[in-house]
Parts: sequence; C-alpha cells; structure tokens
Amino acid sequence: MSQAYYSSSLKDFLSEPTDSIKGKLDKGSTQHVQIWTIQFDSWESSIEILKAQLSKLCSIHADANNWTILLEYEIPRLLTRIDVVIIAHDLIYIIEFKHDRRVFEVADKRQVEDYALDLKDFHFQSRDKIIIPILLAPFGQSISQVNFNSGNLVKSTIKANSLNLSELIISSYLSGHNHHNPKIDADKWENSLYSPTPTIIQAAQALFAGHKVEAITNKGAENLSATTNYIIETIRDAKRNCKKVVCFVTGVPGAGKTLVGLNIIHKEEFIEKNKTSIAYFSGNGPLIAVLKEALARDEFERELNYHKNNQVFQRPSKSTSHQKIESKIQNIHKFIKDNIRNQKPPFERIAIFDEAQRCWDATNFYNKSVQSRVREANPIRKSEAEIIFEIMDRHDDWAVIIALVGNGQEINTGEAGIGEWGRVLKEKYRHWQIHISPELLQGDSNNSIYKLFEETPMDLIVQTNQYLHLSVSQRSFKANNLNDWVNAVIENKPSKAKRLYPLIHDNFPILITRKLSTAKSWLNYFKQGNKRIGLIASSGGLRLRPYGINTKEEINVPYWFLNDEDDVRSSYYLEIVATEYKIQGLEIDRVGVCWDGDLRRKNEGWDYKNFVGSKWGNVNKKDDQRFLLNKYRVLLTRSREGMILWVPEGDKEDPTRSPEIYDPIFKYLKDCGVEEI
Repeated sequence: MSQAYYSSSLKDFLSEPTDSIKGKLDKGSTQHVQIWTIQFDSWESSIEILKAQLSKLCSIHADANNWTILLEYEIPRLLTRIDVVIIAHDLIYIIEFKHDRRVFEVADKRQVEDYALDLKDFHFQSRDKIIIPILLAPFGQSISQVNFNSGNLVKSTIKANSLNLSELIISSYLSGHNHHNPKIDADKWENSLYSPTPTIIQAAQALFAGHKVEAITNKGAENLSATTNYIIETIRDAKRNCKKVVCFVTGVPGAGKTLVGLNIIHKEEFIEKNKTSIAYFSGNGPLIAVLKEALARDEFERELNYHKNNQVFQRPSKSTSHQKIESKIQNIHKFIKDNIRNQKPPFERIAIFDEAQRCWDATNFYNKSVQSRVREANPIRKSEAEIIFEIMDRHDDWAVIIALVGNGQEINTGEAGIGEWGRVLKEKYRHWQIHISPELLQGDSNNSIYKLFEETPMDLIVQTNQYLHLSVSQRSFKANNLNDWVNAVIENKPSKAKRLYPLIHDNFPILITRKLSTAKSWLNYFKQGNKRIGLIASSGGLRLRPYGINTKEEINVPYWFLNDEDDVRSSYYLEIVATEYKIQGLEIDRVGVCWDGDLRRKNEGWDYKNFVGSKWGNVNKKDDQRFLLNKYRVLLTRSREGMILWVPEGDKEDPTRSPEIYDPIFKYLKDCGVEEI
C-alpha cells in the first residue's frame, strides 16, 4: 500500500484535472486509519494554490517539472499525514497548509518542524538529507526572507502564503541544492523503511487509534509482536480450557514492557468477539495520569475531527473521552481497594500489571490502609501480590494475570519484589499455571536480578518461553549504550564509563556545566518541532532551592508532560522540576539533570545523604542507599536524545551547599568522560 494518497511529477500534477486529483485523494482515504489532515472540501482550494505557485516555479526553473509531489503522506508515529511533500533533486520540502490562519502561529510551526524531524530521525531515505519545512497560511503576511544558515539538516521553517510560495521554494533551493549530491529516488523515498521509536505516550495514542505495533515501532517490533502473540494465544487457551494462568514478562530497561501491556489491551478484539473485559494496571500514579490525559485528549481531538467532517453527528465531549479511557487504564491501588470492599469476581478477567515487582509488601499495604482517610474497617496484612491473586481467583472458570517485571529502579521502601509473587503462588495458588521467561526463572541474566523462586517447586505447572523476555531497548533510539554508561556511573566504575562515553556522545550528547543558565540555554536551543525539554532532579535535592529549583513543589504531571510551550506549567518553561517519582516510566527528548548533595563523593566512592531540618545527615541503611542510587539511575535514563548535567558551584558562605560538596561530584562525572560546556 502506498504511503501517500497521491504522488506524481510536478509536470503531471499541473496537467491533471483537479477533480481527478481529488478522486485519488478520496480513494486513498478509504484505505488508511488516519483522518484527513486537510478537510476534503478544502483540498480543492489547496490544489489550486499549489497549481498556481508550482506552475510559476516550473516556468522559472524548468528542471522542477521533474520533481515529485506527494499529497497526504503517512507518518504513523505522529498519527497524522503530511499535507504535501516535494522531492526536489537532493532536497525534501514538507508543506503544512493552515487554511483558517491569517497569522503564523507557533504551534503550527512546531507541527511542521515535527514532521521534518520525524523524517530525519526515522525515515531511512531521508537520513542525511536536507529537509525544509514550510508553513503555508494562504492569507498570512508576506515574509520573503529565508534563513538557510542553520547547520542542522532540518532547516528553519519557511513561512509562506498563497502568493509567495514559488518564490520561497526557488530561493531556498538555490541556497541548499548541491548538484554534486545524488538525486533522491522518489519511488524509494515514498516506500522507504520507516523505523520509528515512539514515546510511551505516542505509542499508546497510536494503538488506541487503531494502529498495529509494527507500524509505530520497527526497532524490536518483531520481539514485541512475538511476545504479544504468545500472550494472546495463552489467553485464548485459558478461556478454551478454563485455566487460571499468570504470565511473567521481563526485559532490558526501555525494552517496551509497558508497550506490550498496552498492545494487548488494543488486541482485545482479537481475543474474543464478546469483548472480555481487560485492563492495564500500574501503581505508578504519574504514568497513569499522563497516559489517561494524553489518550483522552487524543480521543477527543479525533472525535472532534470526525464531527467536523460529518462522520459523526453528535458533538463529542471531553468528559465522554475521559470515560472511554477510564476503564482501560487504572491505578492498581484503587483496583485493590474497590475489590476488597466487594467480594464478587472483578469485572476484569484479564489483568495486566506493570512493574509487578514494585507491588507493596504486607507491612506497607497495612500501613497505607491505616493511614488512608477512607481506611478499611479491618486493614489487611497481605501483600498486594497476594491480594491480586485472591481477587482474580474469584472467577469460577478462567482468568489471566500478566505481570510485567522490571528491575534496577526501585526507589521506594515497602516494595515486595518479584519473589513475593513466587511465594504467593507456591503457598496459596498452586492451581494457577505459570508462563515465565527463562531469565526470571533461572535468575542468571544480567537483566533480571531476582528470581521468581529460590527453588522451583516440583508440583507447579511452569512453562518457560523465550518470547516472554524483551531483549531490545527502545527508549533511546540514538544511544544503544546509554544504559551501560549509566550503570557504570552509578556503580562507581568511572574508567568503564569513560570508555563507553565516546560510543554515545556523537549521537546522544551528554554534557556538564556548573551554570544553570548554561543548561537552560542548551536545552532551549533544541526546542524545534515538538521536541520536549525539561529539568529533573532528585526528590532529596533540597539545597537546590536557592537556585530556584524546588523539588518539594507539587506539580500537575499531565500539564508538565503534555502542555505546550506557552504554558508556564509545562516542562518547556524550565521553571518547574520533575523528580524521579514524577518521571519514572516516562521520558522526554532532552533533559537537564540537576545534581544535588544527596548523592556525593567520599574516598573514591559514593556518600549518601538526606537533608533534615537545616543540615545534611547520613543515610546508613543499605536499602536506603540502594534507593538513592536508583533515584539517580532513573534521572539519568529519562532522555531520548541527549542530556546536560548541572552541578552547582556552591557557596562558601553556606555549609549546606559548600563547593566542597559539589566539586568532587563534578570531577567524578568528568572522570566518567562527560565533556564540560
């Protein structure tokens, strides 16, 4: 299937009747998931503008007749289509029409830049090519100046109207074209390999919009599909044969365990026609809040477009969109609370639990119940893993639990660990069948620290399968060695980190500075398209406050992650910092990591501190020290495209943030290879 609704040479486009072009666009729209990027009625005026301007272009520059034009070109990761692509010898033009605009709005500029950046990063035939985004507002003010001095392959956005498009294309072509460069093969370009690496938010939006996981991520897609298919077949078998089954899925950091869970929710229609209830659960409150809000916004926008195009008659509401998402993505603690009060079988027969190893132990669950304002009459002393089995076991015939298991980023006390799930199965739920990766059963993989059982009980039905382990990291598409570098830094192996740094830095810059203003300037430089930037810090970084970094400030997490750059509550403003608790499980494109004295250096090793009252105190418990290391491990693995580390210079007059605290941290990070800016 063609990626564009329409494609031809400029010469053929100019000679083809407008109605014929519209007919091809209409036919293409019936074969794709996406809604129109331009309302169909508006395409007639768009085509007329293009014909008038491209005819003028071809009369001035005859070779342009051989250029290729594509209309409505699909970008699966962004759930949309590019209005117009023009392939001009060695240059690629991306044109976005905004018919209702008389001014060039920042959000529209970011949109067309995002298209260009997506092609540069993930579209094989566009790599190493100059890409020129054009924002076309037919009645916008004439702006004839073209800034072509940028060293980036994606050039600054050209702002065009219905009268000067040809002039701006010619001007930029003469500036950017190099006749020594090979001509882009238009057929190969249109059908190019596309290997996107979406954020978890983008992936969730794409899956809920009806895309297949293969369309939105090719990096590790085969692995993800194999895992999904294995689990779906296990679910079908459980239903056919009235079994109760638990599947444990492991994977390297960033491999897509959450994506597998969301993909299975999307695959519900393939499980059975009667729509058996299925839901994704997590104890990660910020992740749940961001996913729900992002999906609800996307659902509302999609329904609104359907309404505008007369595909649905009833005007959608935001509250209805939220309700559609509510049952599919839930907070695990609320699920447990609701089902403790109600002893009936839960509505869900298939329950997917993310970060299963982080379920609360019995003591922590009891304490949380006692502390709750809406506490139970008789607080229970059971772990969350045990309660989950107890709830799902209420079904008389069949039920499936899918436990997604991570490791190495535990940051809270009271987390039971994956061994608790093994204990519960061994002692109370032996009739449940277990499907598990060899890594989690044997515990001999570097990527799975803990085992489900110390010794596998002989009378349990345990089936191992390699598909239940995800081995390809997808988080940072520009640095396959990032996790190794971070682990070396955290594990106090500066020599190893320094060896790894050159393997990362060219594609994934990691820099360090003593000036917060420098860190902010570096981040702001990369505010192109919808690339998201933000500041993050440890929740224990309480002495960053004199610099305007307040880690105790409560933030609206969906606003921080989802709102645009004109909202002071968004990450773009670089005013509100997100801590490890708010960003764990999520990521943004470039981050500024603010490093405080809670994790510092002493005698060539780490020194662990917490700030209480007006002074730093020692952290002596081994578990608490491990949690502190993992906080910084989380912070150092939240970026997709690069990060800058800010270590304050300190103040000689303030013993709580003296240079003696920060200088050794700065030196250590430089010893790990990080370049100063």
